[in-house]
Amino acid sequence: MSNLRVRYCHILVVFVGVVRPKNIHFKIFDYLYILQSLNSIKSMTLKEKVEQALDTLRPYLETDGGNVSVEEITADNVVRLKLLGACASCSMSIMTFKAGLEQAIRKAVPEITAVEAINLTDPDSPDATLPPVN
Repeated sequence: MSNLRVRYCHILVVFVGVVRPKNIHFKIFDYLYILQSLNSIKSMTLKEKVEQALDTLRPYLETDGGNVSVEEITADNVVRLKLLGACASCSMSIMTFKAGLEQAIRKAVPEITAVEAINLTDPDSPDATLPPVN
């Protein structure tokens, strides 16, 4: 009985993240860690999840002098994005949007039904610019 109580106490200690005793099997620790991670993800708002997905791409956009902002998430879970800086006038903005931003959001946040950009630049537009060569 006391051995069972010791293991139970160790599991509780692991669950709150204080320490992982060496005698507890890794699978229990991994399972509890995953549960803890899922709980923190569940507590995130839809906008926070979308921002987190966009944060994975922002360094690449910023390298070329651009960025993106979430303008709105509708009641139908449609995300409306605004391309900023160099991305707003770039002739490659459609590719950046479709292959990068939209895919990252849809993969990370399956609840999103659609992703729209409110200011894509037509590649044939005379105002369209090319991204800088680094």
